[in-house]
Amino acid sequence: MFKKYRIKKRLTVSFIIVAVIASIAAVVGAIAMFYVANRYDYALKNYGFSQGDIGKAMVTFADAHSATRAVIGYTDQEIIADALSTHDTKKQNCQDYMDTIKGTLTAQEETDAYNAAMKSMETYWTLEAKILELGNTTDTVKSAEAQNMAANELLPVYDKTYSYMADLMTLNVTTGNDLQSTLDLLRGVLLVVILAVIVLAMAASVMLGNNIAGGIAGPLNKLSERLQTFAQGQLTEEFPAVEADDEVADMVKVAGGMAENLAVIIQDAKYRLGEMANGNYAVESDKEEKYVGEFLELHTAIHQMNENMNDTLHQIEDASDQVSVGAGNLAQASQSLAEGATEQAGAVEELLATVTNLTEGISQTSDSVGEAYKMSRLYADKANGSREEMQKMVETMAVITDTSKKIESIIGEIEEIASQTNLLALNASIEAARAGEAGRGFAVVADQIGKLADESAQSAVHTRELIMSAITEITSGTDTAERTATAIDEVVGGINHVADSSKEVAELSKTNLEAMKQAEAGINQISEVIQANSATAEESSATSEELSAQAMTMDELVKRFKLKA
Repeated sequence: MFKKYRIKKRLTVSFIIVAVIASIAAVVGAIAMFYVANRYDYALKNYGFSQGDIGKAMVTFADAHSATRAVIGYTDQEIIADALSTHDTKKQNCQDYMDTIKGTLTAQEETDAYNAAMKSMETYWTLEAKILELGNTTDTVKSAEAQNMAANELLPVYDKTYSYMADLMTLNVTTGNDLQSTLDLLRGVLLVVILAVIVLAMAASVMLGNNIAGGIAGPLNKLSERLQTFAQGQLTEEFPAVEADDEVADMVKVAGGMAENLAVIIQDAKYRLGEMANGNYAVESDKEEKYVGEFLELHTAIHQMNENMNDTLHQIEDASDQVSVGAGNLAQASQSLAEGATEQAGAVEELLATVTNLTEGISQTSDSVGEAYKMSRLYADKANGSREEMQKMVETMAVITDTSKKIESIIGEIEEIASQTNLLALNASIEAARAGEAGRGFAVVADQIGKLADESAQSAVHTRELIMSAITEITSGTDTAERTATAIDEVVGGINHVADSSKEVAELSKTNLEAMKQAEAGINQISEVIQANSATAEESSATSEELSAQAMTMDELVKRFKLKA
């Protein structure tokens, strides 16, 4: 019933039907109440009040009759006057009551009884007037005559009139009782009708309510059961069919559309995540229009994850390429460093041999200078002959000076090699930092190489200082020897001074010997550092080759993914 209507219209129509039935019951009740009230008013007015008026008329009529008897029965004028006044009042009241009763007459029988009573009453009033006129005196004869007339003539008329009024009262009471019975019956019938209408309204309300509730609750229960399975993940199952085209049907349609849209979204998300799980980061969604409301955040999150992973893998790919190139460069640099370290080792060995020879020469020079000092006193007279030996000594000192300069040049080369080593170590550290976690071990190696290079540079500087000191001393010795030769040429007599100078030269030679021994020790240390550098360079070369292999492996792993440009 009403299935073609919407729920609002169904409820409205049902409420209208119930309201109409209730209104009918109310109208019927109102009409019944109005009718019963009208009839009761009618009965009260025409019978209730009328009976009272009839009763009052009968009483006043009787009082007037009693007053008449008092008028004609007493001889005291004052009593007669009072009785006459009472008579007139009661007569007027009786006539007024009779006039009132005339307006309440409804039936012909009542009218006939009223007319008979009025006719008899008129006769009574006429006869009574004659008797009052006769008996309104203190004359006992006339009073007796009046009393006789009242007893013989007026009393029968009075009884007849009173009888007519009693009949009218009886007729009025009977009609009133009949009307009351009719009204009681009508009231019962109307009560039954109203109750029947109320029961009908309640039955109609219950029927319409059950019909509407069934039409709403049934589909809603089915929809609730389907929504429970929907909440459990059953997205493709059909939603229950609804015959009515109402709000419940709209809810089912909306729920079905929601399930279909959600299924499309989940399928699209599943497809995209599955493709990304298989390494395809170039996948795109072709259902973007379905992502609305808060689903848009899901689409944005998946898209952002795709973009971030794509960018990350691109960066890893670029870093892999850079690591691979850097590893190659590092391998070349390490190889060059190893070769340079080997060359440095050879140069240092040559330098060590030279310094050793130089040390031996200085030692011999020291011995010669000492011997010269010893012999200067003995061979002062042979100063001229000793000038050639002094000249040789000057030449030897020149050779020592040249050798020292060569050593200084070699130390400069050592400093250059240490600087290049430090630069290569710095480049290796940079390439290792670019390699990230994979290049951490190589970074430690490169840092160690840098430290060794710094130590080599410091040792070279120290050696340069020692050699520069030796060169200074050798230069001073050479000058002294030249001045000695000049002094021998110029003044033989200054042989004692030469002897003293020879002593100084001997001491300087000892100092130079010590300096050369320190230089030899420094060069030995440089040799050890260079050998360590050579071993480290070999290790760096091996590490760079391993890093290059790891970079190639990482590049192969990244190339398994399909990325967007």
